[in-house]
Amino acid sequence: MTVIGLGNEFLTDDGVGIRVVRMLRESVRPDSVVFEELAVGGLQLLDYIVNFERCIIVDAIVTGQHAAGTLYKFDMSPGEHRMSLRSSHQIDLGQVLELGRLMGASLPSKLTVYGVEVADTTTFSETCTDLVERAIPLLAEKIRRDMVGSSYTAGDMSERWLEIDQEASIS
Repeated sequence: MTVIGLGNEFLTDDGVGIRVVRMLRESVRPDSVVFEELAVGGLQLLDYIVNFERCIIVDAIVTGQHAAGTLYKFDMSPGEHRMSLRSSHQIDLGQVLELGRLMGASLPSKLTVYGVEVADTTTFSETCTDLVERAIPLLAEKIRRDMVGSSYTAGDMSERWLEIDQEASIS
């Protein structure tokens, strides 16, 4: 399994994916998981997801529809459906997976994207905004439980974004 935190840790909330992965690294046995902290996206991401049975990606999300700190989860099975997740990382994840499939790459049979609704991704700062900072341990615990939880079946794949927690965004 690989767990990938995406973002830029020097741009306020954009580093939330990296911060969540760092917290997970402290609580999950490293011999069972490969952790990556990446400031890449697009086609470069393909290099980090091939040859793993399971992949978890954590990143900042900007929908403008929910409060900062809201947590999201998207489960998918890359070989079965076309996925469209817009990203600031060049091409979207669905296009990356589709290209990998067309190239015959060994893609994960289970890919989950976790996101945190963010407030600020442009200010230079090594810390997240308050609401996003409060969401980090909540999301890390949810992911940790998912990682050690029961196995997934095709029936568990939602193929849609699920809001999984708004607790961190409540003042």
